Amino acid sequence: MNYEEFKQQVVEQIKDHMPIEYADADVGIRQVMKNNDTIQDSLYINNGDERISPVINLNESFKSYEKSGDFEAELNMIANIRMNADPKLEVDINSVLNFESIKDRIDCRLINAETNSEYLKDKPFKQIEDLAVVYTVELGKNSDGIMNTVVTDSLMSSWGIDAEQLDKVAMENLENSDTSRFSSMRDVLKSMMFPDMPDDDPMVASMLPPMEGPQMYVLTSDDKLYGAKYLADTGKLDEISEKLGSDLIVIPSSVHECIIIPNDGSMDRSVIEGMIHDVNSTQVPPKDILSEHAYMYDAQEHELMRADRYEQRQAEKQADKAVAVGEIKAAYEVKVEKTDAPREKKSVRAQISEKKAIISKTAAEKTAPVKDHQISK
Repeated sequence: MNYEEFKQQVVEQIKDHMPIEYADADVGIRQVMKNNDTIQDSLYINNGDERISPVINLNESFKSYEKSGDFEAELNMIANIRMNADPKLEVDINSVLNFESIKDRIDCRLINAETNSEYLKDKPFKQIEDLAVVYTVELGKNSDGIMNTVVTDSLMSSWGIDAEQLDKVAMENLENSDTSRFSSMRDVLKSMMFPDMPDDDPMVASMLPPMEGPQMYVLTSDDKLYGAKYLADTGKLDEISEKLGSDLIVIPSSVHECIIIPNDGSMDRSVIEGMIHDVNSTQVPPKDILSEHAYMYDAQEHELMRADRYEQRQAEKQADKAVAVGEIKAAYEVKVEKTDAPREKKSVRAQISEKKAIISKTAAEKTAPVKDHQISK
């Protein structure tokens, strides 16, 4: 069974695997554009007058079917996902249209601008290098987590605000939130691999990076979803930079987290970007890829930039410094030349001859005849 046949069979047979109350449910597939312009086929099963219902990613379901070959098992799994979803979402759809009532729930995500050209066409966004900050609204919470919707141009227009006002509110909410998590890579690995073992256990010491020496760090959110958004918070990056005592090397693991390394001047950008490419192509789902580039945070300029631009900026600073030093040196040398230039030395004979000439001239002026003035009688 190929993918198109799989989708058709799911729509036709899914209600047979659900309770009788779903007999009249509306079943269909919507194509939803996700991150990096990837298209997701989402199965919806709307029962009765439900205004909101969960959707199931059929692309992932088909991958599961390809591995197992058991179509009935996949139908049962889809049915269970739908039936076990909590229908009592804490959300008032009408409140979303009132900006004042929901502005405290405006959040953001960081995605790649270049690979999301279609996705971004109907959405306000702020560009940071080749990345884009998009905005979301928290709609409610249920047992499965937080439900969000992405802000579109039309929704922003209905609020009567512009992109600059939207970004201001989102950044204030981001700065005031306490949901970021900044931890050493060692602590992250330990919590995953040896959560109940002490740090000094020999196995922990042998399997994890040492506690001493240079460390790698992970920046994410407490729920580990869209944690790369904190790269848009310069206050957070300033705080990290001050803690580590240097500019920062930023490696985008995914839209959910990034790795941060203190910049000690030894970064080989080509090696780091080669590693990013390998990880993206083998371990990160396409919809979760953030970038193929490494980034730097310039603490003095309070700016996140691509590593190639950071290198260019540093080279320009060094060139400007060299020019300035050269100009100062040249000016100093000219000054020294003017103030310390040796005066022309004259021989004693020349000085005596010069004085004699002056004396002779003065004497001649004193003895020169004076014209008589005749007085007529």
